[in-house]
Amino acid sequence: MAQPGRRRMYLGMAGTAVMLLGGCASHRSSAKVDKQWVARVPPGELGNVREAQLTEDHAREQITRTQVARQDAEAEREVAQRNEDAAKSRHEASEAALEAAQATGDVAAIERAQNAACTAQNALTLAEAETAWRDDAVTTLKSLEVMRQRELDVADAQLEQAKYEAVNANADVRAKELSPGDFSSAVADARRKAAAQQRQVDANLQREDQAKAHWQQLQDQGYGGSGSQQP
Repeated sequence: MAQPGRRRMYLGMAGTAVMLLGGCASHRSSAKVDKQWVARVPPGELGNVREAQLTEDHAREQITRTQVARQDAEAEREVAQRNEDAAKSRHEASEAALEAAQATGDVAAIERAQNAACTAQNALTLAEAETAWRDDAVTTLKSLEVMRQRELDVADAQLEQAKYEAVNANADVRAKELSPGDFSSAVADARRKAAAQQRQVDANLQREDQAKAHWQQLQDQGYGGSGSQQP
């Protein structure tokens, strides 16, 4: 897995969250501006609306990128799980071979079987650690995917706010039917929800980093086995 790329994605998330910060898709604000009202605003007065639209487009793109990253992480977890299952089978076979060697009383055979069993145990320990790390990586990306959805929600809320401000500045009397407080409240609520989700992502990422560090520590200590993957 391209770990540097994933790390950049996480780090980039923080900056985007500061700019956007939103609520989940199922809780989008009902504060909306009729698009026909916006169409009556002179193009030269829609700069903020266009900027908000670009931000929303970017948020949608980030959702797709995170979904792809999560799918890749799930595939890597499946590989790690298969490697763990294979390591477990080899360990069980080595334990059976050790029992058979002990039954013969052959000291040399017993020693060889013990060494093989120890190697198999180490390989299993490493494989289990990798699976645990890959599990945590998937969990992190799932929470990040929710964060991206919330970023899109706030981008949507900010876009509607920009539309309202443009229509209101154009002296459209129909804008009086809308309350500016509704748009402000929608953005504020989205930011509050996103802040909570950001904390969840941070917690998941910390756990993932710890699991990866444990796996790498085992490698450094000489644990090994067929099928282990480098980050």
